[in-house]
Amino acid sequence: MIGRHFWPHGSLDSAGHLMELATGFKLAGVHVSVVTPKHAASWAERFSFRECQVYRPIRMFRTGWTARGDRTSSRYIRYLRDWIESNPVACDMVYCDSGREEAIAAVEAARAIKVPSVVRLAGHGSCSDLEYHLHSRTGRRCRAAVMEATAVVVDSASAHRRWLADGGDRERVHRIPVGIGPAPDRGWSSPKRLRRAMARINGDLFVPDSCSVVLSVERLDRSSGVMTLVKSAYSLAQKIQGLQFWIVGDGPLRETIYAQLRSDGLRQSMAMPGSFSSADDVFSAADLMVHAGDEGFEHQIPTAIAAGLPLILANTETAREFFGVTDSDVQTWILRRRAVTIDAGDAERADADASHPDDPPAVDNAGRCVWWFDPKQPKTLRFAIEQIVDNLQQARRRAQQARRVMQRTRSRSESIERFVTLFRQLASGQPRRHSDPTSMENAQ
Repeated sequence: MIGRHFWPHGSLDSAGHLMELATGFKLAGVHVSVVTPKHAASWAERFSFRECQVYRPIRMFRTGWTARGDRTSSRYIRYLRDWIESNPVACDMVYCDSGREEAIAAVEAARAIKVPSVVRLAGHGSCSDLEYHLHSRTGRRCRAAVMEATAVVVDSASAHRRWLADGGDRERVHRIPVGIGPAPDRGWSSPKRLRRAMARINGDLFVPDSCSVVLSVERLDRSSGVMTLVKSAYSLAQKIQGLQFWIVGDGPLRETIYAQLRSDGLRQSMAMPGSFSSADDVFSAADLMVHAGDEGFEHQIPTAIAAGLPLILANTETAREFFGVTDSDVQTWILRRRAVTIDAGDAERADADASHPDDPPAVDNAGRCVWWFDPKQPKTLRFAIEQIVDNLQQARRRAQQARRVMQRTRSRSESIERFVTLFRQLASGQPRRHSDPTSMENAQ
C-alpha cells in the first residue's frame, strides 16, 4: 500500500482512511506493507503499526513543492519509484490510496517489477483527486498515470461518471464505497469518563459534567467551512449555557481562529488540541459534531457515524450524495426543524414536535437521522445545535438509528471484502470483474 499520509502527520481524513484499510486488509489475510513519506528527518524510517510494517523512506516537505532543488515533485516521484522497485519485500500487487504524485511512482514501479497496480481516486468535491487533476501540469501527469493503472477504484456514482467522461477505461474501473465500521467498544467508558481521562492528558480538554461538547474535525482553512461554526460560536455560547467547542485540526487559519474565539471571550469554552494519530476517543467523548466541508467523508464522518455521534452537516452536494438524499429533502427538513425551534413554547413541546415528522420508529435513509443546516443561513446551524442539546438522549437515539442504516447499506467489512476480491483476481491473473455488478449501469 502507498499513501501520502500515515500517522502522525498529514490530513486526518486520508491518514485515518489509510490506517483503516491497512488494518482491514491485514485482518482479511492479506500481508500488508505500507509506504508513506516522512515530513521530518528525525522521523523513523520504519516501524510497525497494528502488525503492519510501515516504511517512510522519502522525505516530503510540509511547505510543498518548489521549482528546483530537493523539493521538486519529480524528485519525490523518482525516489519513491526507485525505492519500490528495489524494495527487498516481495509483493504481488501495488495499491495506491490516492491519484496524486504517489500514483505515478506506484504505476511505474508496478510495471517495472511486473505486478498489477491499483489506484483509488480519493476525496470528494473540491478536495477530490479528480479536481486536482484539472489545475496543474503535475495533476494532468497524475491523471495520465492513473489511466495506465491495472484497475481504478472510485467510491461514488458521481466520481464513476466523471472518470468515464474524462476518458477512463470502463473495464478497469471498480466502484467500492467507503464503509461504516462497527460501533467502538467503549467498555466502562462513558463520554464523561472519557473527557476526564483526556483532560488528565491535556488540560484544555477539561469539561464540567454539566456542559455539552460541540466537535469540529476539519482542516482550518476557508475552503473547509469551519468559519461558519467559528463565527456562530459567540451567539451559540450566549444562547446555550455551558456549551464547549473542540476544534480539532490544523491549517493556515489556526491562529486566526484562536484569536477570534479568544477575543469573543470564549477562551474557557474552547479547545484546539491539534491533530490526533487516532481520534476515536475524541468522537466518543463529544456530544455532537458539526461538519461543513467536502473533506472528511472518507474517515471523519464514517467514524462519527460508527461512534453514534449526532451529526450536523452543511447542505452540500458531497454530503447529500454520501447520504443519498436530494436538495429538496434537505431544505424541507431544515425548514421543519427551524419552525419547531421558533414556535415551541417550552422544552416539552419542542421535544414532541421535533420527534414527530423526522423521528419515525424505523427509517431506510440515514439522511433523515442527521441534522442539516444551510451554510448561507448561520441561524439554521444554531437551531440544529439547540435541538440536539435540549434533548441529547433523543439525539443519540437518532444517531444510533443512522449508524444501523449506514452499517447495513455501507458495511466496511463488505468494502474490504470487495477490495480483497479485486486484489486476488488481479494477482492470480483471472479476468477482472466489476466489484459492484450495478456500477456500470448506475454510472450511465
